[in-house]
Amino acid sequence: MRKWNNTCLFLLVFVGALQLSAQNSQQLKKQKKQLHSEISKMNNLLSEVSRDKQGAEITYLINVMKIKVRKELIESINQEIKEVETDVKLQNSSIDSLKHQLNLYRAQYRKMLLYAYKNRNATNRIIFILASNNFNQAYKRLKYLKKISEYRTHQAKEIGFAQTLIEKKITRLEKKNDKKKQILGDKYYEKSKLQKDKKENGQVLQGLKKNEKNLKRKILKKQKEARELDQQIKKIIEKEIALARERARKARAKESKGKGETKKPSFGLTPVAERLSKKFETNKGKLPWPVKSGKISGKYGISPHPVFEHLKVTNNGIDIITNKGSYAQAVFGGNVVAVIVLPSGGKSAVLIQHGAYFTMYSNLITVKVEKGQQIKLGQKLGEIKTEDNGKTEIHFELWKGNVKQNPALWLKK
Repeated sequence: MRKWNNTCLFLLVFVGALQLSAQNSQQLKKQKKQLHSEISKMNNLLSEVSRDKQGAEITYLINVMKIKVRKELIESINQEIKEVETDVKLQNSSIDSLKHQLNLYRAQYRKMLLYAYKNRNATNRIIFILASNNFNQAYKRLKYLKKISEYRTHQAKEIGFAQTLIEKKITRLEKKNDKKKQILGDKYYEKSKLQKDKKENGQVLQGLKKNEKNLKRKILKKQKEARELDQQIKKIIEKEIALARERARKARAKESKGKGETKKPSFGLTPVAERLSKKFETNKGKLPWPVKSGKISGKYGISPHPVFEHLKVTNNGIDIITNKGSYAQAVFGGNVVAVIVLPSGGKSAVLIQHGAYFTMYSNLITVKVEKGQQIKLGQKLGEIKTEDNGKTEIHFELWKGNVKQNPALWLKK
């Protein structure tokens, strides 16, 4: 009986391990689905990009992102294979344990059958009972014979149960091995696609490097425009801060008239704006993206150019590549403090204030809002320009006062 209790304990641990494995499997499936979706989105973006030389740079950039995602997908598949292999080991271990227990049951059952055969004569059982020294002993011997009969029936049921359980686990094991073969096939397919992507992007890169001089000129021009926009934003924000401080100074002077208070406000937010700032802060890492769908194509800060790694580029926000015809949308409610017309290509930028915070949306070909307008969360601000090479990319910045923030840390993952 103790051996059976140990087997039960093993099965409980085994079932717990299977449940954990099932949870991991669901997470991996969800992750794989998301990665497949990202690859599909990037293939969709590639279909919109020009196939001639002018689209080579953005083609290369999207392919770099796609290669990275495909590597993550292959790693996810590797994790799935490990999960299946772990499950297979557990199944094999469980089957071995059950087979061992089944052999013990059968051995015990054979002994009981042999004993029953040797004592099959009813006269022997009666003599065994009548040979008792007293009534209590006779009663106990009668109960003993009854328990042997019941235990024999119980053992027969346990043997049947163990056989059924082994058959079920063998069926499950076969399914797991079939699943492993399928996943290995998926891995082979994704690895072949990865090699193809790398080869094609290597050819694109060679073409880009032949045109390095022209591309560097475009990069430097873009950096100059970014610095000019940065200066404009700083001036506007500093002006808004100065106006807010002046409003706060007058309000405080009115409230403290005759009290001699001279405290200088740091920003000068009204109670409404203060609440808006706090609400904005509590949404760090939860803000919606400034586009319906997209992929970060340019990171915040100083980083090497994706094509010419020896060339460092500075990004005051993040760039998000999206689909043609996409609109910029507000990540939070606030007030439009400026609509800035950019010097190149007839593009515009919208700057929105959210209490002490500001968000900026650039590369807009049309603007649907105006200065002083109250904006709601998710409201469309303007259509993002699609360049001649087919690239549709929004530049997004986030400031706290006159200090730049990394927008990627604020947006929902």
